[in-house]
Amino acid sequence: KKPDLENKATFAQAVAGAKKLALAGHRDWRLPTIKELYSLIDFRGYSAHTVAQSKPYLDTSFFAFAWGNELKGERLIDAQYWSSTEYLGKTMTGNATVFGVNFADGRIKGYPKISPRRGGEMTEFVRYVRGNPKYGINDFADTGDGTVADRATGLMWQKADSGKPMNWESSLAYAKGLRLAGHDDWRLPNVHELSSLVDE
Repeated sequence: KKPDLENKATFAQAVAGAKKLALAGHRDWRLPTIKELYSLIDFRGYSAHTVAQSKPYLDTSFFAFAWGNELKGERLIDAQYWSSTEYLGKTMTGNATVFGVNFADGRIKGYPKISPRRGGEMTEFVRYVRGNPKYGINDFADTGDGTVADRATGLMWQKADSGKPMNWESSLAYAKGLRLAGHDDWRLPNVHELSSLVDE
């Protein structure tokens, strides 16, 4: 509920810190995967130039939140959190990179372990999770009728995409008019559903 919002951690510190955490009678805390961390996103958020004009992409009636500390030279939107999901490639002049979520601007990003702006190791907030080790692990089955079932989520997916780009309004109409595999209740997925397909 309330991580350390005064001190940010390097990625190595974030990973190591999970083993030291004893909270609510549990010691099996872990750094969340990007799917686990992104599951907390609240899309009622918005970001602007000041705290008064902004709202976090996190339900603050449940979770503690802090904006970036501008007195320390940070930007207001520097409210990034580490995940445990490391990027297999390199970014920003060849740096090893880890995926994270920014609850100030609502985006998943790849954060280099070495800060290109400040130098030294990148530091971010950390929020740990426990339970359900299978969260976000897909269990796909090709049904052979143009659809793919994900037994982990209970969702059925159209196997092939639309075959052409569309604007959002056209996409809504396409989904509403789709007849496939004996079903006519197709819809555009919400962002949490769509992100469940990510292969991390």
